[in-house]
Amino acid sequence: PQPPQPPQPPSPSSGGKEGSTKAQRKVAQAGQQERGRGEAPRHGVSSPPVPAAAAPNVAPPPLPPMRTSKLHDEIFAFAQASITRGEAAHAEVQGILASLRALVSSRWPQATVELYGSRATGLSLASSDVDVTLLGVPCGAGREAVGGALKELHALMEGQPWVASQKLVLSARIPVLKVATPSSIPIDITISDSAQHTGLLARDLVLGYLSEAPQLTPLVLVLKSFLRELGLNDPYTGGMSSYSLVVLLWLFVCESAHRGYNTTDLGYQLLGFFSMFLYRFDSQVTHVDDPLSPMITAPGEPRENIMHSCYQIGRVCRTFHRALQLLSPETPEWDDPATPLLPRLFSEASSANRATQTEATATTPPPAAARTPPSSGGSSAAASAPPLLCSGGATLLKRRVSATRSALLKCAYLLRFARAGLAGGGSGERALRRERAMSIRRASEQRPGAAHP
Repeated sequence: PQPPQPPQPPSPSSGGKEGSTKAQRKVAQAGQQERGRGEAPRHGVSSPPVPAAAAPNVAPPPLPPMRTSKLHDEIFAFAQASITRGEAAHAEVQGILASLRALVSSRWPQATVELYGSRATGLSLASSDVDVTLLGVPCGAGREAVGGALKELHALMEGQPWVASQKLVLSARIPVLKVATPSSIPIDITISDSAQHTGLLARDLVLGYLSEAPQLTPLVLVLKSFLRELGLNDPYTGGMSSYSLVVLLWLFVCESAHRGYNTTDLGYQLLGFFSMFLYRFDSQVTHVDDPLSPMITAPGEPRENIMHSCYQIGRVCRTFHRALQLLSPETPEWDDPATPLLPRLFSEASSANRATQTEATATTPPPAAARTPPSSGGSSAAASAPPLLCSGGATLLKRRVSATRSALLKCAYLLRFARAGLAGGGSGERALRRERAMSIRRASEQRPGAAHP
């Protein structure tokens, strides 16, 4: 609301009330003009509007450049070098795709060849495979129909100069034709015939993430290379898939921006992701919903878990904890320009990976032919013979055997319970309970000094 207007003297020409009305009208017009220019209205003073051409065009003073961390510069340089190394194989991949499209069109003219995965999103390393799917193949739905179409494609690709070897894997959840080129570029060819094949949806989702947060690209490339050095980048061996890594990084960047944290410095973003991962996944594997689940599942059904295959989550957490110690800003190497951080991280990861593999080999018992029997001459030969299992390993082995035995007994009990319930209803259940009590009694009688239940 406007403040009360000051009293205006009457106009000498028009007289009392009419002059006051004209003055108020002029003040209101001047206020409207000043508000249109973004100025505060000045009551009782009317000033002509300043034309646009006469307004001063003064640029704001330039902001000082923001100082980034040394780790930020190293991550950015590493990502640029990784992209440059991948460009060498890009031309070959495009040639292979052109040859494959011509081959598929000769057999199925209405079919198309689509590229997905890291090669399509720009997050590929030099050793990444090429994921290809065929659309519009008239083979019908079902595993057998898709397998038959892949067999036809396998026969068509025989003798091609860019094909070094082929392997059909029809027992997988999605049948795939694995191809290797003479330059050792792996190619996975599938047929998109059902909603289970989410490769193209995942490609479009990741491209949307990268357009919203471009800082994801260097972070993903560094973490993929780091996990590859440790052998933890393959979901088939319990590692983290590239898709789950991108989704987790996207969720972390969104949460950081929501809380007002810095999302431009890649060094602090990497450390923050390590901390978040350890906080969320250190105790046990947590369910992380697949963002594509609402598109492929019906309402009310449980959503897919992108971490379901990462059973080496404990090793991933230990590695990230060590990386957080090496890259901590509290270390003297953080601001030392003569000591790079990323090479140190990768060298420590490689040595830790070799130590883990050596420890796993050392704890494996040797074969029976290699074991040295104790000699009858004394304790010197027995002392020189290596122990088959340490005490901790033997205790762990006993626990696993006991757990396996308990699980087998429980399965047998449930199977007998189901059979008895189907055969005799309530009487079968009572008979099964009596049998269970008798088995417990017999087991306790076998142990000397055990009390009867």
